Amino acid sequence: MTMTDIALTTPLVGSLRDLEFRLGVKRADLNELLKSRSSMYQPFLRPKKQHPYPGKLRRLNASKPIKYRRIDNPSKQLKEIQRRILKKILSCIDLPPYMFGAVSGKTLVAHATAHVKNQTSTLVRMDISSYYPNVTCHHVYFVWQVVLGCPPPVARMLTELTTFEWHLPQGAPTSSAIANILLASIYAPVCLASEKAGLTITTWVDDLIFSGPAAREIMETVRATLAAAGFKVAPEKREIFGPRSEKLVTGQRIGRTSPRASHQKMSELRAAIHRLAIGTVDAADIEKYRQNLSARIAHLSTIHEGDAAKLKYLAVKSGVVLK
Repeated sequence: MTMTDIALTTPLVGSLRDLEFRLGVKRADLNELLKSRSSMYQPFLRPKKQHPYPGKLRRLNASKPIKYRRIDNPSKQLKEIQRRILKKILSCIDLPPYMFGAVSGKTLVAHATAHVKNQTSTLVRMDISSYYPNVTCHHVYFVWQVVLGCPPPVARMLTELTTFEWHLPQGAPTSSAIANILLASIYAPVCLASEKAGLTITTWVDDLIFSGPAAREIMETVRATLAAAGFKVAPEKREIFGPRSEKLVTGQRIGRTSPRASHQKMSELRAAIHRLAIGTVDAADIEKYRQNLSARIAHLSTIHEGDAAKLKYLAVKSGVVLK
């Protein structure tokens, strides 16, 4: 299986005039924009998600250095052009069914549901190390010119509009779609080996999931396939869940018949309800704490209504009023 099950018999964008028409912007204006491209990004660092509740886990995390994610942050003007590229060009591409992340109409629940049938088997999770920063302008040009068949002048302009400092920018509307197309274009060896081994495979952008009795056997093929394209597997994020293990897919536990909340998440939410009930939350933080807790339980109800109902019942029993 390659990027899609269809063959592009004509270029996705046939000429610069075609590009002007699709984006509703004159090429002279695009060229003028590109002259100041380096100043049209305002990068900043965003702290990675931390434990949301006071207590043991948060105190433990507080002693660790805060990790940050760089957001390249394109300007409003450039972001609008990138949104048009996404809507008018990239959204025309039919991605393979195993891709879920940043794909219209697909959800976290659907992603986890794909692996429910292998709940009593083995599940392997692998992650591409620093995927966006390692998707270079050469990779992006390959997507536009080779995979999508755009003529070189068009591919060059689209590459310049969708990259920053020689890589795929975090925070650009086009980045996830380009990342998906690039991965799909190199993923054929993994797809073929997985099909031969009878595995279920899914991706959530750079998060790669494999389930089935022979899931461990695919790991070397994945490593070699990524290495051939200039990428690495993140060793600290590689996980193997055996037949009797709790299996997590994008934060959800694979239940017998459907995705569920993880045991850790249920434990954290029960503890949060208990802290509100016994009054250990600072008075100044109670309202924000309650809102956070209510939102997390509401989100949980979209994954598994039964798990959310248990927490709501516990809150009522404990005298905790949720929003």
